[in-house]
Amino acid sequence: MIRSIKIIAPLILLIILIGCNEYEPDIVFEKPIKGKLINLSSRLGNSFKVIRESDTIKYKISFDDISNINYITTSDSDTVFVGTITKRNELYLLNRKLSENKVVIHAIKVTDSTITGLETEWIQNQIIKNQIDSGYYQNIISDTTNNITISPKKKDGKEIFRFVIEPLKPEKLIISNQDLTEEKNESLLNPIDYKLIDKIYPNPFIYKITIELKQKAPYVIMINDINGNRVKTTKLNTNHFELYLPDLSKGYYFLKVLNTNTDESESFKLIKN
Repeated sequence: MIRSIKIIAPLILLIILIGCNEYEPDIVFEKPIKGKLINLSSRLGNSFKVIRESDTIKYKISFDDISNINYITTSDSDTVFVGTITKRNELYLLNRKLSENKVVIHAIKVTDSTITGLETEWIQNQIIKNQIDSGYYQNIISDTTNNITISPKKKDGKEIFRFVIEPLKPEKLIISNQDLTEEKNESLLNPIDYKLIDKIYPNPFIYKITIELKQKAPYVIMINDINGNRVKTTKLNTNHFELYLPDLSKGYYFLKVLNTNTDESESFKLIKN
């Protein structure tokens, strides 16, 4: 039985949110906690907004029904999450796969008007670590070689993340069916209004892609796999370029274009066949 304790206020005050792909997680899971794989857009739609303090942040969700991968991005194409999502009662567990085939898991809780836990992977990881440091969950630790690896059963996983979600502040959630309909109709004409990218094709690709940018400038092209690992970096000083990628494994990748003069960047989802 996993025990729950109240998290003391100083711990929450000391936790600083950082990007989920920019840190080495202390706690990893041997595999996703069992549950039904879901398409999060079936609950939140293809687009939703979150009121976070004084900011309104717009998110988009896309889903691949072959791999069951959910892609959550902000309106400016920043990647928030890539991975599978399982549902356990009132919680949605977001599973981000690591290169060693383990996963980092964090939870979100959704009501009709609020969402809790979005973009808090690092915070939730630290709450679990604090519990382990305090002597809890010892019976489900399976490895401590590098990260602490835990292997919870369904009941254990539900209890862990119910405890993790409890101290997090719910944020106002806005889902507008009218907005979603307008965006869907608009996307048929112009999926994304890119500022830097003109065309990237073919997509899906086999050996190479052609990158056409809207103006000549010094650029850095970065390609990451779905786990956030960098697989290619190229510098350009032109607006037309062919990039050969024959050695990449089949799957999904994110290409990021960075204008080094202006620091503007855009991301583009690639599929390797």
